[in-house]
Amino acid sequence: MNFSIKDIPFFLLSFFIPLICFHFTSSHSLMFDDAAEFALVIKLGSIAHPPGTPSYILFGFLWTKLTSLFSLNIIDSLTLFSSLCISFSSLLLYMTFKTISLKLPVKEDFKSKLICCICAIGFATASTTWSWANTVEVYSFQVLALSITLFGLINYHFNRNNISIIVAAAGISLGLSNHHLTMVLFLPFVPLFFLNNVFIYSDKSDKKKKIKNENNSFLKQLFSIFKMQKFWLLTGLTLLMTFGFYCWMFLRAQHEYLFMFGQPKTLKEFIYHISGATYLENITSGSEQIVNLRIPYFLKLTTLQLFIFIPFFIAGIVIILKKKLFPLFTIIILYFLFIFFYQLNNNQWGSTDAYLLLPFMVLYFGAFYGAIYFSNNIKIQFILPILLIFQIYYNFAPNNRKSYPVSDSLMKLLDISAPKNSIIIISDWTLIIQYYFYRITENFRPDLIVLNNDIKFEHYRMLPLLYPDFYNQIKFEYDSFINELMKEHPHQVIGTGCDLTTLTLEKKYKLLVNKIEEVAKSKNVYFLTDPKAHYSFSTANIYSSSRYISGCFSSSMPGESIANEYFLKLDFEFLKSPLLLTDPAALDKIVDFQTMLDRYMDFYKANNVIDKVQETQNAQNNIFKIQRQMKKNMPFGFISK
Repeated sequence: MNFSIKDIPFFLLSFFIPLICFHFTSSHSLMFDDAAEFALVIKLGSIAHPPGTPSYILFGFLWTKLTSLFSLNIIDSLTLFSSLCISFSSLLLYMTFKTISLKLPVKEDFKSKLICCICAIGFATASTTWSWANTVEVYSFQVLALSITLFGLINYHFNRNNISIIVAAAGISLGLSNHHLTMVLFLPFVPLFFLNNVFIYSDKSDKKKKIKNENNSFLKQLFSIFKMQKFWLLTGLTLLMTFGFYCWMFLRAQHEYLFMFGQPKTLKEFIYHISGATYLENITSGSEQIVNLRIPYFLKLTTLQLFIFIPFFIAGIVIILKKKLFPLFTIIILYFLFIFFYQLNNNQWGSTDAYLLLPFMVLYFGAFYGAIYFSNNIKIQFILPILLIFQIYYNFAPNNRKSYPVSDSLMKLLDISAPKNSIIIISDWTLIIQYYFYRITENFRPDLIVLNNDIKFEHYRMLPLLYPDFYNQIKFEYDSFINELMKEHPHQVIGTGCDLTTLTLEKKYKLLVNKIEEVAKSKNVYFLTDPKAHYSFSTANIYSSSRYISGCFSSSMPGESIANEYFLKLDFEFLKSPLLLTDPAALDKIVDFQTMLDRYMDFYKANNVIDKVQETQNAQNNIFKIQRQMKKNMPFGFISK
């Protein structure tokens, strides 16, 4: 690794420029989708949704224990952790680009170092990267895993030393024990790094430029890799470290937690969990209409990600082809296409862009080659810094999460909407998981009993653990329902899903919900349901559709006027943020608000409250306007799934 004291300023720039950008755009609030789940699982050291992401959970767990010594709360701690992951990735990218540049026919000077540095920062501060660098999620950690992998593989390619093999194995194992799909799809390209001359070319004339190549065919070279001891050393170390991370998850699964997304405590359950479990079964393939709408969306994401580097990327790909660096071209383009086409057909709304982060990083190798090749012909040392500053300025507002305090707004709305000791059934994932996070970590509204619409939530033991007194009141009906569900769908009692596929299951579920409402009546407390739960209960005749309203909930008793007035104003800061309009994870919440406003309209019309009818209409118009704006950016999200 040929680095000198002259590299130190570029080390610092490639690390601290992204970190500073992320710091000034970070929020103290949790976002939509899985942010609250990961924060809660890390806090408890429990089990995350399939495949379990044990490497991220372990390092997040250790990190939060360390930062707690400095009184840093868990949200800020894990947000900083995400930012550090991307910032370290930027540093490693600089070091990787620098390693390659030393072998290319360019002068090693300030200009070449600057190009390496700006290409690295360019990826870190690009649109999609930035959007996942200042929130609690697994994807920034996965970016770090690939940057470690590339750093190790490329250093091994040039230096053939064991330490590089160990580094590469560590990176691959971190990725395989985190968001493993994106790393699994990278594995077919790993053998190419063991070939000769994957990254270097010469500018000398044909007569002088002969680089020593074996007179073997490409296919023979490729097969010869599987005879190399170093390749099998990489494979063995990767398997060993990956096995270690999953063993840690298996050991944690032997315990019960107040929240656990499954509990893979047997070998069969463990294999089922890491393979995707019921979570994978609930991911449906997109229709042809959705796929067609997602193509321009993903192309737009790619364009925004490369942004100022598009000319250099195009030039770089041309140079790579012209110089016959076909293995490098294969790594850059095919890896991107693998995940691009996978995501086209995958109905995952909240994190649909995050899957592309790793191939986006690899695309920046094309941009690096384009910039470095033309460095002798244009004043690139002046052009690139100006373009980078423009990119940072352009991406700052669309990624400023300070304007997007999702959990603050939603928890305040829930707090105002729920009278003391209410029993609430919620179908919206973001709302319920954020409540569980704040309830368990900060003792937020411990008077409430908050249940998922399938009652058991992500593990049937959570209800008895978190609400023991309430469980005793519904024990017979709850256990009866769980036992029947276990017969029909054994995996669903310890994971996501609740398919009422038999008349017996439907009957026991209805008896359970009716018992919960009976308990609420006997205690004279509110029985509340969110819009989705109310719709499913009323259409299935589980309870009467003639109910009151209480803030963001349908209610068994008249709600307080202050709660209804608060909801109707829709004065939530996150609704005014530009981030909302490009956030696929927010789609369901906006539909939730629209559905609740329909309930308000029906309620006020039935009671002939004319002024409130008009106020509700104004709120509906506001939501419809937001939906129209979101549809422009994410048209696929408004097609039936």
